[in-house]
Amino acid sequence: MRLRMRTGAALWLAVLMVLSCVGVSHAQVDLAKVLVGRWEGEQEYITVRSEDPKRTLVIESVNQMDGKWVANGRYGTPPGLGRVKIAIETSGKDVSLSWTGGSGTQYQLNVMQDKHLVGKATLTVGQNKGASGSRDRTLKLDKVN
Repeated sequence: MRLRMRTGAALWLAVLMVLSCVGVSHAQVDLAKVLVGRWEGEQEYITVRSEDPKRTLVIESVNQMDGKWVANGRYGTPPGLGRVKIAIETSGKDVSLSWTGGSGTQYQLNVMQDKHLVGKATLTVGQNKGASGSRDRTLKLDKVN
């Protein structure tokens, strides 16, 4: 009888482990389905109107590392896109992305309806020369594929 209980407990533990792995795989597939692809849009400019407001984010992969979701991709003004590592935060159905660009700009975007990224770019102090007011710039991107 003791042998049956130990075997049963081991079997139950094995089933739980398999189900937990399936849950992670399912979550990864859903995040990848939503995030991987090309996103295009514009960043607001308050001081330098001659700069190109167009921005592109290409998310190439979504993975879980050390219990946290991360994405690898490229971001910038086309055609010059620099490599970025993106932190992904999930809370229920809410998904947010954040990363720091090569010039120190911090990006924070929220996924809206699985096809829009809306948020802000916070400029470093040096990037805001001669400007008064906020260092935050609105950033909106739409998924194109």
